[in-house]
Amino acid sequence: MHRSFTNQPVGMEEVNALCEAALRAPSAGFTQGTEFVIVRDPKRIHTILELITTQGWLTNSASHKGLLQSQVLLFPIVNPQAYLARYAEPDKIKSGMTTEEAWPQPYWLVDASFATMQLLLKVVDLGLGASFMGIYHGTEQLLELLALPDGYSPLGILCIGHPMDAQLTGSPSRRQRRSATTLIHFERW
Repeated sequence: MHRSFTNQPVGMEEVNALCEAALRAPSAGFTQGTEFVIVRDPKRIHTILELITTQGWLTNSASHKGLLQSQVLLFPIVNPQAYLARYAEPDKIKSGMTTEEAWPQPYWLVDASFATMQLLLKVVDLGLGASFMGIYHGTEQLLELLALPDGYSPLGILCIGHPMDAQLTGSPSRRQRRSATTLIHFERW
């Protein structure tokens, strides 16, 4: 994850390539329920980043203020109703997953995560940088600003641009990566 970007623009060709990669991600029942909102206007980017963070967090943080140079904000949008409608169709109705409670896992979140990962991999392929952030503040105002229909919500926000440098910042600069032997279990825990 990159948290500092140059002011070099990200072209529409690159944005389209990112979206195309994300749209090719797998989805439960081939629902294709993840949609995207792209923001490229610098004033809107600044407004949104200030809205979703605590006051002064971006400008007072040496490792995060570079996010204000993001050239693109990309929001993976989650729509549970698309999955409920898909699983009410004749070929899926027997699954019994026509209510949110019936799903063992909320695949609308799983699928949006797959699409986000596809997009992040394409970011690297294109020589760009990105940072995924949760939306912890200003959710109602953000939904209004993005004009999302009822029932739709952002999984998070991807800040995208040309990376300033490859130096580690944030938690990876303070914590070591866990070894595979502590994370992978064979046959049983």
